[in-house]
Amino acid sequence: MIKGLEQLTLVDYPGHIAATVFTGNCNFRCPWCHNKEISYINPDAFPTIPEEEIIEFMRSRISKLEGLCITGGEPTIWEERLLKFMGNIKELGFLVKLDSNGTKPEFILEAKKRNIVDYVAMDIKNIFEKYAETAGLITLDIEPIKRSIEILKNDFPEHHQFRTTMVPNLVFEEDIVKMEEYIGEKIIRQEYKEPRPVE
Repeated sequence: MIKGLEQLTLVDYPGHIAATVFTGNCNFRCPWCHNKEISYINPDAFPTIPEEEIIEFMRSRISKLEGLCITGGEPTIWEERLLKFMGNIKELGFLVKLDSNGTKPEFILEAKKRNIVDYVAMDIKNIFEKYAETAGLITLDIEPIKRSIEILKNDFPEHHQFRTTMVPNLVFEEDIVKMEEYIGEKIIRQEYKEPRPVE
């Protein structure tokens, strides 16, 4: 499940000192993804870090870190296995931030129900008409995306963010303004950076 660990980050969790783990595999195929090797090209080529190893690392950082960020890939595809891991991290007293593409709203609701997630960042890929193309897919059911947007607005009113990557010739400012009108709040623009070549 876990393919990488960044032991310290000052930027991934707004306002908190944290570590970040990267889960493998994703249900999107964004061609501009910076983590495409672990997301969909060949995640099995990367060693898996046992959850117990991450838990022990976090235990050793109880007095130094405030939280753990979980990103990917798409973390929510790991379902119950990830929920259990998040619960173990919360039991240590850490805040948990989840990054998601919003395709599994039921996961976000379950994590909220279990009180094992404190903050959710959701990637908004584009306007709905171009969502599948931007995500590298032929077709995509938009309804789960819309549901996740509503969950974040209603269940995480002060503890979420929507963000987008301004991919040249694909994601345009007028499209993001249109999505902001739909969502009813600001979307954070992330600068596009050319992905490194896949070896």
